[in-house]
Amino acid sequence: MTARLPLAVALMVLVTAAGTTQIAVRSLTHQVEQQFDRFGQIYLDGLAAALLPPVIRGDADGINQALDEALRMHQGLTDRRLFLTGADGRIVARADRAGLGDTALPEVVTQAPRGMLVDGSDDSFWVWRPLTDERLAGTAASALMVVANLDAADYVLERRQLWWRVVAFNVLLGLACAALGLLLMRHLLRPVTLLTRHLQHSGEQGPEPVAPGDMPVRDGETTRLLHAYNRMARAMQERETLLTRMAEQEREAVLGRLAATLAHEVRNPLAGVMTAIETLRKFGDQPGVRTEALDFMERGMRALADVTDATLATHRPPGESHAFGPLDVRDVERLVEPQARRASVTLIVENRLSQAVPVAGNEVRQVLLNLLLNAVKASAPGGRVTLRCALQTGELRLEVVDQGQGLPGKLARDLEAGIEPAGEAGLGVAVVVRLVQQLRGRVTVDAHPDRGTRIVLEVPLALVRTEALVP
Repeated sequence: MTARLPLAVALMVLVTAAGTTQIAVRSLTHQVEQQFDRFGQIYLDGLAAALLPPVIRGDADGINQALDEALRMHQGLTDRRLFLTGADGRIVARADRAGLGDTALPEVVTQAPRGMLVDGSDDSFWVWRPLTDERLAGTAASALMVVANLDAADYVLERRQLWWRVVAFNVLLGLACAALGLLLMRHLLRPVTLLTRHLQHSGEQGPEPVAPGDMPVRDGETTRLLHAYNRMARAMQERETLLTRMAEQEREAVLGRLAATLAHEVRNPLAGVMTAIETLRKFGDQPGVRTEALDFMERGMRALADVTDATLATHRPPGESHAFGPLDVRDVERLVEPQARRASVTLIVENRLSQAVPVAGNEVRQVLLNLLLNAVKASAPGGRVTLRCALQTGELRLEVVDQGQGLPGKLARDLEAGIEPAGEAGLGVAVVVRLVQQLRGRVTVDAHPDRGTRIVLEVPLALVRTEALVP
């Protein structure tokens, strides 16, 4: 804009100058033609005065002699051809200057009673009018017309020279005005150019302020504009600095939360592995128990690796996951059973799954572990915790029921709404919320104080990429 606007102003000035030049030239041409007509009529006055006596007498020789005398006597205007004609264009008498060829009368002479015609072919003009006099009234001579072809070469030359002078003056004036307008617009647009340059050099910290040395000294309005821009630039820099600091704090908070979540999730598989180790120490001499314990430990370590990878990847699900089936239900039961036994809580598992179903098995195991361990922790000694697994039309239904104090209302609402609660107390719920979101599932919570909690998780099968599941 800082370049186009001055050029547009300069072009506008040049177009205006060209337009005024055309107007001036046309006005000048019109004035010259008016002068030709005026001079021609004056000339015809003198010629008519010389022709009237012989015309009244009907003296043809006297008419020719008057025309010849008019050609010999000229001052200022040079006559080239003189005619005395009838109204129908018939030539009664004529006189031609020596050296000129024979020329017919223009047709316009017979079409208008009087007038003037510029002939550009030979730099001359024609004038004509009726030969009028009261003494000719009622006679045949009253229809006669006087026609003169006058030389206008000097006037045409002067007009051409004047035309070129006018054109040259207007062009020079237009160029001068265009240059002046260009300089003026560039001066007026200096603040915009300055702001544009500083905006183009903006870095990560925002726009660059204008240095005090670049501020105009005597332009108060521009100075105020640049000061306002500097305030905006400094505010944006402060904002960028604040955002950077907040991003660092958020990153530190996320890392802390990841560490807490990782510790929380790793603890559950480790407890199951420790239980398997105790089983091996007591019954390791039995081949069946030893094989079952080792398989359980292997699955637990794999689950531990999956939990670690998923947590370190900002809680995103891994690229592949095995299907959830009866074996996973059995593993979850073995992981939770030691905790339930130590808390004197009875764990009841009602599994109606006969084969693996196409849902992400690792995520479902983590959800069940968190829900069951929280249910065991919330239950009083002698209470019961029940897990029900069933396959319904198009979805996997998981139900965890305890007889504890009831999930607090805030945590229950957050779990149903898919909101991650803050604080250490809601860490397990936050993990469940993220995993349920990954599973595209929905949670229903029915909590009653002193009567326990019933949590239902429904995971749709159609929204899971079954081809990515490894049975």
